[in-house]
Amino acid sequence: MERVCAEGRKTYRRFLVWLLAMGIVGCAAYYIYAVRNFIPDTINLNRNSVEKLNFNLPFIGTVEQNCVNDDEGEAVQAYATSVSAVNVNLLDTLSINTGESGNYSLDFRLFGLINLKNVRLNVCDEVLIIPCGIPVGIYIETKGVMVVDIGDITLPDGTVRCPASEILWPGDYIVKINGVNVDTKEQLVQELSAVSVTGREQVTVGLYRNGRYMEVRVSPVIDENGNAKIGTWVRDDCQGLGTLTYIDKDGRFGALGHGISDVDTGKLVNSAGGRLYCAKIWSIVKGKSGTPGEVVGSINYSPDYFLGKIEYNTEIGIYGTCHENIYKYIDSYALPVIYKQEVKKGRAYIRSFIDGTVRDYEIYITGADMSNSNVNKGISFTVTDKELLESTGGIVQGM
Repeated sequence: MERVCAEGRKTYRRFLVWLLAMGIVGCAAYYIYAVRNFIPDTINLNRNSVEKLNFNLPFIGTVEQNCVNDDEGEAVQAYATSVSAVNVNLLDTLSINTGESGNYSLDFRLFGLINLKNVRLNVCDEVLIIPCGIPVGIYIETKGVMVVDIGDITLPDGTVRCPASEILWPGDYIVKINGVNVDTKEQLVQELSAVSVTGREQVTVGLYRNGRYMEVRVSPVIDENGNAKIGTWVRDDCQGLGTLTYIDKDGRFGALGHGISDVDTGKLVNSAGGRLYCAKIWSIVKGKSGTPGEVVGSINYSPDYFLGKIEYNTEIGIYGTCHENIYKYIDSYALPVIYKQEVKKGRAYIRSFIDGTVRDYEIYITGADMSNSNVNKGISFTVTDKELLESTGGIVQGM
């Protein structure tokens, strides 16, 4: 009996030791996760200033500052402290004295030994922008012709074939047929029409897939109407409504706050440029739980209403150069940009146009994501403005 009890106590102790070890490992894993996610991956600071960072994390260790090579491969001079590593407690405020502009790296080391986080530090000139909030019409020119889907072709004898099957995929951008550049659907049809005249058995299709150029061989077929086809549904240019977010002192704009993606494939549209125009809002479809609302309006493509040239379509918005026409619709009051480590919970304002005029509406910021894991959802907030809630139900597509 005593032996059984002794064995039981040993088993119980082993279980407690195992439980304690798992608890320590779990706490350590969560601690590392918290440090890596609550400290930003990138910190932007203004040059020649004293910046105070409040992370409010139970981290005691060292922060080591290193120079990062600039675009020309030459090391940038150190900007701040007279020592390369300093002891810090992130429950307290971390002060950084910045000097001239440059790029640096901060290494957060636990107890000065274990590197938990590498932070990119950019010391920049202060940025002033004009917040806009006006509605704009967006016309995007695609780089090539986008494959939306593939499908069967009915042949003169009634049979069906799909030449593009397992060769072309939704999201591909066709840019060449037999070495000839293709920018529109009409050009694609024209180049394929030559196949029925020349009697070629295959065409070489130059395309971009996931950003990489490649060439494939496809054998077109002649359909029941005598046209050469490869079995693809394609789309070229696209257009829509959005919001002009800001203009900087150099006359460059940012708009949307998210990239323009194809409605069928969900992939970012591979843009060759585009144009901004004035837009008129006719109505607002209110959002409901689980269903986003939207802005309904029209675009004026007249040269007199041209607002700017779109140069880039990115995951975080579209960017380009303004035309002088744009200044008829905005004021010239510029505000300094603050960086995300400065975003605090509390009252703020969004600028929008829902009633036909640009106005500011009250919101309440509930949090900010310090990591770069989701570039489109850095700030979370709740709409508190009663007038905005009554008009739209919250945030709707196009605002």
